[in-house]
Amino acid sequence: MKQTKITLFIVLFFCFFFPNAYGQGIVIELGPDEVAVNETFTIKLTVSDEKIKSYHQFPEIPGFQKQGISQSSSMNVINGQMSSTHSIIQYYRPLKQGKYRLDPFTMTVNEIEVSSSGKTITVTAPSQAQRGRTSDPFDNFFGGRNEETEYVEIEDDAFFSLTVDKEEIYVGEGLNVSLAFYMSEDNQAPFNFHEPGKQLEDIVKKIKPTNAWEENFNITNIQPERILIKGKSWTRYKVYESTFYPFSEGTIHIPSIPCEMIKYKVAKNPSFFGSNR
Repeated sequence: MKQTKITLFIVLFFCFFFPNAYGQGIVIELGPDEVAVNETFTIKLTVSDEKIKSYHQFPEIPGFQKQGISQSSSMNVINGQMSSTHSIIQYYRPLKQGKYRLDPFTMTVNEIEVSSSGKTITVTAPSQAQRGRTSDPFDNFFGGRNEETEYVEIEDDAFFSLTVDKEEIYVGEGLNVSLAFYMSEDNQAPFNFHEPGKQLEDIVKKIKPTNAWEENFNITNIQPERILIKGKSWTRYKVYESTFYPFSEGTIHIPSIPCEMIKYKVAKNPSFFGSNR
């Protein structure tokens, strides 16, 4: 009897403290061990029976450059039971041939931490299949997919802004500083963040006052927020926020800060095959 009671207590204890582990399965899938220099490596994040509400930024990979993100969802009904999966795929482009190490990493997904052991990735010579495709009888039917795609740049309606909540403060009073990327609801140009962690480290060094104590908000998930600016609707992606408490009197100078973004050109004549951006 004692042994049965102890076993039951352990099971109940585990279920009580880890309810989300049963409610949603979260998996990180890494791409192949070997990719050609003209192919892409991927990291795929999949959540079962739950939407992806929040997730930490995908890791940087030495020797690779992030090339954008795609999302997909699927739903299945088997014997009257419904199940669903939601996935986000981060693409990486190799910069040159060689062997590169993706170190072990942890991502926070829907407030749950999931880990990957990483791997070594070998980048080989260009793949012949990617260099030039052979003729396909369906090419003409689908609009000639072997024709070179023409890409054009779309005018954007977006900007970066570093803002403060006050222009004058007392010694010891908090000054809130935030950096965010803004896109209007009319913006059609596709953007993506470029090495946000590395850039942010350099930015903080430039804007942090030497005579102030910092309380960093430690933003780990760049989440979109809908806001109004002078009656116009914008989406704000806040990447940094801190409160500074100055130790002494004087002027706090915050310099102009550059921040690199990836802006994609889009296909002039989008097709079913190939990349449209």
